[in-house]
Order: sequence, then structure tokens, then C-alpha cells
Amino acid sequence: MSEGRRGRAGAIRGWLFGAAGPAEARTVAEALGLAEEAPGLQRLREAEPRQLARVELLHTAAQRAFERRTGEAVCRELEAAVRAGIRESATGPAGRAPGTGRLKAEADAASRRLASDAALAGGRGLNTGLAFGIVLSPVVLVLALLAGRFVPPLFGSAIGCPEELVLMDSLVCFAGGAMGAVFSVIIRLRDAYQLIQPVSGRSEAVDVPADPVQLARMMRQEGWYRVVVGWFLASSLFLLINGGILTLLTPPAAPGDVCGPVALSLAGHQALIKAWFFWGGVGFLAGLNERWAYGLVRRAGEPPRPADPPAA
Repeated sequence: MSEGRRGRAGAIRGWLFGAAGPAEARTVAEALGLAEEAPGLQRLREAEPRQLARVELLHTAAQRAFERRTGEAVCRELEAAVRAGIRESATGPAGRAPGTGRLKAEADAASRRLASDAALAGGRGLNTGLAFGIVLSPVVLVLALLAGRFVPPLFGSAIGCPEELVLMDSLVCFAGGAMGAVFSVIIRLRDAYQLIQPVSGRSEAVDVPADPVQLARMMRQEGWYRVVVGWFLASSLFLLINGGILTLLTPPAAPGDVCGPVALSLAGHQALIKAWFFWGGVGFLAGLNERWAYGLVRRAGEPPRPADPPAA
């Protein structure tokens, strides 16, 4: 029973974080049970040094693939290609490059499979980070609500109706920022291969992709970091709007319009619902489009522009 649980836990860990690669990668010669100075391997290296060096690099990269099945399959195919090249070098005519066509074909196929593996690792890491941010958001909201409810009595005070409404509006805006950040990443990253594209100004394709496990770890951090950025942008806009610094947007209802000695009327309920939709929309837009949020903040801090002079 415990072995089954450990097996399932290991499978889940491998799916989320990638397969654990060997502490030290094996060379192609070691995988074939040959010495580095084996005659057949030396003849193949002399005939096609570039392709064999490429195969060795891809073989090493395959041992740290994100998915174990992909890495094992790529290693087997590359080893079979090298074994066939050694066999041809021993039986083929002198002066003929042995096994070069198959070496190149298998190296190209391995490069494509490892690129797909790296793209899968980056996309899965990003989705995991976003999911962690989504799960963390309600936890932060509940903690903020509990703090607003139980911390003031510790200091001999209490929050009234206006303060509760401001707290609720801020949390709605906060949640909208997280939703907008996640949606922003989803609509911008339409293809996981964008995560492994060459950097700007570099036209050549990368034959051996980046370490997929490290890429997945970096994308996990990037995923929840995007959610945190959405939190802060939404919270910043909430403070600027409620503080009267940013007057381009006006809330549909103030706490003083809703709170009172009498029960809340139908119009008051509608105003409260509109306020929640308003703050949720502001937070969503702040997390969705950073340029929109930065533009509003920058415009709020700029002095009013003078009117254009009349045309002559």
C-alpha cells in the first residue's frame, strides 16, 4: 500500500516538476558499452566529427528531459544510429562516410523532440505557477477578512459599516487583479513554443534547448509572480481612486451612501452590487493590461495640459 502511494506521489511529482535526471550523464560510448578510443567509434568520429558531436550533445540533453519517456526514447534512437554507423564503418568501403545520413536524420528528430519536451516543460511550469497564484488568492482574501474582523478588537476598537464596505471593495478589486493577470497570460501565450524561442536579435535556431527542468522552475516562478503583480496593480488603483488622487474613474456608490441607521433599500442593494462589479472590473483591467494601469497612474500624477492655442 505504501509502495503504491509512493509510486503515485512520484508520478505526480514527475508530472509537475519533471523527471529526476542522473547525477552524471552517460556518454554515448558508455551507453553502448564501448571505450572512447574504440576503433569503430574513432572511425565514425573521423568521418563525421560534427554530426557525432551533435549526437553526443543531444544524447546528454535527452538524459535531463522533462518527461522520462521522451528522454529514454531519444537516447535509444541516437544510440541505435551510432551503433549502425559503427557497423557501416566496419563493413563499408574505405573512404565512404559511414552512417552520416542516419546520424543527421536521427539528430534532427531528436532536436525536434527535445524542443517539444522543453516547450511542454515551460507551459506546464507556467500553468502550475498560475494555478498556485489562483489557489493562493482566496487564502489571502480570507486572511485579510479575518484580520479586519478580529485584529481591531485586540486594540479596543471596532470597524463600522463604512470600513467593512471599503475592506470588501478592496478585496473584490484584489481578486479581480488576480483574474486579470491570469487571463493576460492566457491570451498572450498562445503557443508554448514561444517560451523557447531564440532571444531578440538572434536568428539561428538553438539545436539543444535549455534545461527543461530549470525552464519549468523559472516558469512556475513567473506564473505566480504575474498573479502577485496583478494584486499590487489592482490594490494601487484602489488606493489611488479612493484617495481622490485618480479622478478619471468614479465609484458608483460611496460607503456613506449605503450605510445608515435604516435597513438597506432596494436602491442601496443595487448600488452595493454595482460597486462590487465596478471594483472587480477595475482590478481585472489592472491585472489584464499593465500599460492601461501604468497609463492611468502616470496620467493621474501629471499636471493638466494647457489648452492648445487657437489656430492663426
